[in-house]
Amino acid sequence: MLPSGPIPPLSESRPSNARRAIAIVAYVAVWTAIGALFAVQSIVTYSYSGTRTMSAARILGYALADWYVWAFLAPAIFWLTHRVSFTRHPWRSAAIHLPATFVFLFARMQLRLLVGQFIPAVRMGPAGLLTSMALQVFVYWAIVAVAVALEYQQMYRDEQVSAVGLKTQLARAELGLLKMQLQPHFLFNTLNAISEQVHADPEAAERMITHLSELLRHTIHSAEAQEISLGEELALLERYLVIQQARFGGRLEVTLDVDAGAMEALVPNLVLQPLVENAIRHGIAPRASGGRVDVIVRRDLVKTHLLLEVRDDGIGLEAARARRRSEPDSREGVGIANTTSRLRQLYGGDYELTLQNGPTGGTIAALTLPLHDTVLAQTTSAAVRLPAPNGRVIHAA
Repeated sequence: MLPSGPIPPLSESRPSNARRAIAIVAYVAVWTAIGALFAVQSIVTYSYSGTRTMSAARILGYALADWYVWAFLAPAIFWLTHRVSFTRHPWRSAAIHLPATFVFLFARMQLRLLVGQFIPAVRMGPAGLLTSMALQVFVYWAIVAVAVALEYQQMYRDEQVSAVGLKTQLARAELGLLKMQLQPHFLFNTLNAISEQVHADPEAAERMITHLSELLRHTIHSAEAQEISLGEELALLERYLVIQQARFGGRLEVTLDVDAGAMEALVPNLVLQPLVENAIRHGIAPRASGGRVDVIVRRDLVKTHLLLEVRDDGIGLEAARARRRSEPDSREGVGIANTTSRLRQLYGGDYELTLQNGPTGGTIAALTLPLHDTVLAQTTSAAVRLPAPNGRVIHAA
């Protein structure tokens, strides 16, 4: 009977087998190097003392036989050290390793005698093995020390991974909080705009409510997505602008001038709406004649950046700030502040957001983002696919 479930491809098993083989070869090489080092030391000692009675090859054979036995026993010592960890229970571990020292030394002696029986050239009697007992005790505890050091190293790596994971979770939580703050802010401002039209123009208010429902549906379905395509962002912005144009009754003109090749670029969810809202609320609304807002998007393929601009011909940056300071309940809104915080969380220092006066009046909000088409965070956009605008001029209803 064939096993149930998917069969792993050969490409997945081969690297694992290769890594295991490399690890075994490296393990044997380490113990061989230790044995060779001790053999060289013995050869040099015998040469200077003039008591050398065997060939260098035989001395090397004795040394390798001794250390290969320890290589065979070392995994068991590592297992025991991991089982009763020095890092968690030092006294208990020491109490176990003290008698274990004699157990492993006895096992080492028996294995070394067994090797001598199979390979007569490296045969050594019990008396000869007992002469190096102090060295063997040192070797046992050296292996224990290496096992403890590796355990501490693994703990350090685990802490690093945990710290990175915690940092990522905190960043996502902060982004989520910023979005939660931004969405009620956006919703309340939109409801205020609708409430102004309920009695004056019920049909316009009904259309505004319809577009608001689409905005809310998009917000709910894209709650987990920190980035969406520019096309989706512009479709969302278009519905918001329809609401605002109905509110201004012909006093607001908006144009979208968008590079067609940038529609699939990813941008932060609800990044344009606060910039446009800021232009309308603080630049256009104070003027009885209304005004114009231009949204411009370009790709900079040389610097691999996406350039977004929101321009208005309103009262200007300085006048808007003076007007806001003169209001009794004046305070900075959460739109621009939250947008800046979200950009910092998503892109670090790889973004630029500026507010400045336009050359002929009004205000220019310029945003530069890294140009990419893969999700920055490991979240999949569940946003509703809305038809993207084609860069046409949106006239008042």
